[in-house]
Amino acid sequence: MKESDDVLKGEAAHGRTAPELDNTRLPLRIADRFFLAAHSGENRISPRIDPERLALGCAGGLLAELIVEEEIAVTPDVRPSGNGRCPDFLSWTVLREIRREAGHDLRTWLEHLSRTAVEKVRCRLVLVDVLREVPISGGLRGGSAAAWRVADSQCGRTTAALEELFTGTDTTTGNGVITVPERLTEVTFALLVRETGALRPMRFAKQAQRQGEFRMNSWESLLPGTLRTLIHEIAGARGSSAITPVH
Repeated sequence: MKESDDVLKGEAAHGRTAPELDNTRLPLRIADRFFLAAHSGENRISPRIDPERLALGCAGGLLAELIVEEEIAVTPDVRPSGNGRCPDFLSWTVLREIRREAGHDLRTWLEHLSRTAVEKVRCRLVLVDVLREVPISGGLRGGSAAAWRVADSQCGRTTAALEELFTGTDTTTGNGVITVPERLTEVTFALLVRETGALRPMRFAKQAQRQGEFRMNSWESLLPGTLRTLIHEIAGARGSSAITPVH
């Protein structure tokens, strides 16, 4: 895992971005969308929520991505279940770790991944040129620090994207379980934002806020059981005084 982390950080640090390699960009993944929604600011982004909840949401997003793609199952322990065809390096490193350490429950994986999830998701966003580093002065102590800004304004419009999700045409109808991967991604992203408290600082029109609350309540009941269990675990972990990483 150490070698994989170093590769991910090194590629981000040297500006080796996905758009430079093939001139295309993969759609933002669940953890990416959550990271952007949990931050605000233009020249420098800053978290809307405390570090523990930010880490919890990023960890939950990484697990949710693998659940949507049917690469892991929860029975009730987390175990690999797919072919390992992950679309990006970070997802593959998480899946590889689960393959090596199968037999732990969701809460354990949330706590474990929370240790480094924020940094890893941020690195992935740098790699695809959604975030860019902004060097800043270290102040009186000397040295240098780092901050980040959103390089792609369309990707940074998370509040507007959520408002559209809350007020636009809802294709999730009836009593059946949601199965379309893109719809699962959107719904899980919205519920992650809600359960970590990142939704509260966002400013929505009253109608959008009311409709969003109604839709999220109905969407949760339509999630596949594994994703619904993940959302409930995140809600439970959020209620704890702190997220204590496992060692």
